[in-house]
Amino acid sequence: MSVWFVQKGDEQLGPYKPAELLALVRDGSVVAETRIRKDDSNWFTASQVGGLFEAARRPSIEHYCPQCNVRVGQPPTICPECGKDLERTKTRIIEHSVGQEKRSSNTPTTGPSDSAKRWLQKKIRRDKK
Repeated sequence: MSVWFVQKGDEQLGPYKPAELLALVRDGSVVAETRIRKDDSNWFTASQVGGLFEAARRPSIEHYCPQCNVRVGQPPTICPECGKDLERTKTRIIEHSVGQEKRSSNTPTTGPSDSAKRWLQKKIRRDKK
């Protein structure tokens, strides 16, 4: 698996897994001008990573134990709180923003994010069958 590094001033932070890099984009710690690198490559700006900011905006599914409501991984898994073997979980679709970006309630919601949300909703329905 590839790892990512982030340059903040004179400091190099990382290694980060791809999901951790997405979380840094979502919380605004990594912006388009932030210098990053993959594995041992040269440094480049985050804006040069095709699809990074689009992926950070995509909705995702979170899984929860139906017994104790603790967040868990995708099933099959074991709940870290109650120890129950989980073949099915409660699910929730999470909409992500990037940095301080917020979607106003008046803004039309069409595009890749909505397409991904519809796909996730269908996936949740299929998984419940």
